[in-house]
Amino acid sequence: MMRLFRSILTLYCLISIWGTTHAAEIAVLKSADLPYYERAIAGFKADLSVTTSIKDYNLQGQLEQGRDIAKSLRGSPPDLVLAVGLKAAMAAKLEIFDTPVVFCMVLNPDTYGLPTSNMTGVAVRTPAETQLSTLRSMMPDRSRIGILYDEAQSGDFIHDAVRAAKPLGLDLVAAAIQRPDEIPVALRKLLPKVDVLWLIQDQLIVSESAIPFFLDSTLNAKIPIFTFSSTLVQQGALGALVSDPWTVGQQAARIARARLKDPRVSEGQIEPPEHPQLALNLNSAEYLGIILTPDLIRLATHVFSGLGSIAKHPAHQDLIH
Repeated sequence: MMRLFRSILTLYCLISIWGTTHAAEIAVLKSADLPYYERAIAGFKADLSVTTSIKDYNLQGQLEQGRDIAKSLRGSPPDLVLAVGLKAAMAAKLEIFDTPVVFCMVLNPDTYGLPTSNMTGVAVRTPAETQLSTLRSMMPDRSRIGILYDEAQSGDFIHDAVRAAKPLGLDLVAAAIQRPDEIPVALRKLLPKVDVLWLIQDQLIVSESAIPFFLDSTLNAKIPIFTFSSTLVQQGALGALVSDPWTVGQQAARIARARLKDPRVSEGQIEPPEHPQLALNLNSAEYLGIILTPDLIRLATHVFSGLGSIAKHPAHQDLIH
């Protein structure tokens, strides 16, 4: 009996030791080689234990390649999958059903049926209420907020924004468009009605070709832009609330650690991005006659006062410091 007891005790100790030393295995699916994907992955890896085993897979922009990779993972499943980007998240959705999945860097996940029951996600968009509260603190004397959007991509977000605007004393003037070629006419109609233009993450609205038009049109009308990108702020927008990919990656790592302990934690849910960063353009504020308080400037992670659309504007050369 004593020998049997010792054998059971030894086995229990070995299991306990294995449980504390077993390295978690994580597969990272990346949609493509994009800098912000890489930064999110770097943030994710930096926040994990050094004993965690991570294997990277690159879909190279091909969903079918991602599905093949995801199928291969079913044969010897990792403890968790991180999916970065839409195609990676869709590959995981279509092929991985039991393994916990955390996804990030996916715009409008609900449009694609994400998350599913075994998935948890980190949203790209900061909640409308948070963005509008920040806008209000920057420009307390401006209340008419104009926004262009695509109903298919951003309709739910706009409905949330309308609800969030009223308690803040803001009036949201929203104009839906269906095609990029509608932007010029829609913007010209919108600008005389508003005090601020709010550019949100909407792929139909914000494109590389449309950005110069937005910046030039609003500068000519002396209407500030509040947006989501520090790059746009550097180019002339007044301010933005920015979700940093590194921080998103670290948030995904925190979720991953929790789900490795209990796969049911947060399953089927999506979290808003944590710790969004404020970006300000002091040149734009000066040109537009907007006084940004010293406290607000101190809160900003990104502060620009140099070159950009204002600097290139013929009448604005005197604002270059």
